[in-house]
Amino acid sequence: MANKVLILEVHAKASLPVIESCKAMGLNVIAGSYRKHCCGMYSKAVDRKVIYPQYDKNPDKFIVFMLDFLKNNTIDMMFPVGDVMTDIIAKNQEQIRKYTKILLPSYDIFVQGRNKVGTLKAAEKAGCPIPLTWYPDDEPLEKIIEKIPNYPVLVKPAISAGARGITFCYDKNDILNNFDKVQKIYGQSFVQEYVPQDGMQYKVDAVMDEQQELYAGVVYSKLRYYPVDGGSSVLNKTEHRPDILEQAVNVMKELKWVGLCDFDFITDPRDGIVKLMEINPRFPESYRTVEAGGVDMTKIIYQLAIGQKPEPQLQYKENQYNRFLFGDIMWFLKTKENRFKVKPSFFRFWGKDMYYQLIRKNDLGPLWGYIRENLAMVYDKKLRTQRLRLKGKPKDGEQ
Repeated sequence: MANKVLILEVHAKASLPVIESCKAMGLNVIAGSYRKHCCGMYSKAVDRKVIYPQYDKNPDKFIVFMLDFLKNNTIDMMFPVGDVMTDIIAKNQEQIRKYTKILLPSYDIFVQGRNKVGTLKAAEKAGCPIPLTWYPDDEPLEKIIEKIPNYPVLVKPAISAGARGITFCYDKNDILNNFDKVQKIYGQSFVQEYVPQDGMQYKVDAVMDEQQELYAGVVYSKLRYYPVDGGSSVLNKTEHRPDILEQAVNVMKELKWVGLCDFDFITDPRDGIVKLMEINPRFPESYRTVEAGGVDMTKIIYQLAIGQKPEPQLQYKENQYNRFLFGDIMWFLKTKENRFKVKPSFFRFWGKDMYYQLIRKNDLGPLWGYIRENLAMVYDKKLRTQRLRLKGKPKDGEQ
């Protein structure tokens, strides 16, 4: 009988490569979500579906449900996907490990990675370049203000999703007026210089074992975004940048990380230095770019979790593309300049080097599931604004 894996939060696009890799290994795939209609639930690689309580609204109810499910079902390994879900599983890992295997660091290390202050301080210790950053937890805000050489700067929450809470400050008074507001809403916050967004941005996905040995690492660039002025990447390309991978590995070793970690870097156009912005201790939405590069990172994670010693996959194919078509269409509609001159062309839909986050030649289920999930946008204005990243009225100074 095939070993069983439980993949949580399969409404995330990042879950599809995980589902498909597990199926290719001959595993029995159980897909979990609080949404009945979504991309992962419609994948033909799924053997069983589980609907659980909405974890972000009631995490305690979710954990009670999940522990009961694990007690009554033999699950060889669990893959949490997504930011909040991975945090909940990491926080409750002592109980969860009684019934199944997971590949995550201890919760204190996980929190340090999820917390931007912890990440940036670890990066500094590891010698990884970061933007100029000041921490009001370490010295009074008034002293920090006197050190700031140029404006604008950003007030940033230590933990938040996307760009939520990030606030531009154009002078000393802006910082004094906005810092307490941001910290009151989002908790621990810090001040960081603004890095112009003209430079190329990169992501790194890498996997380490408990001895901090690297088993896989892929670097890829962000070629197009939606929203256009700095949202999520909708077109990625694998790149040969061993220097960036080395910086990511150094940070993982400093943190004593275990399992998968995702990094965001930006090239500072003022000095040409690639600088770390944050790490994400979970599968990114652009995770299929790793598969496009020919690396089966999911298989490595599974093998490490069940106690096997996999063969490292440290080489990958360059110049492979991963595209989120719906997001790229929105990019095209919202872009005013050079949209017909970009490379690769928006109209280049096919090729051996072109992969898609949702579209599969042999399985249209995920695409249909995604469409069904988003049909509610037709009559739900709030959901439409959220999914299409339409800007409402911003708070003072907020992006």
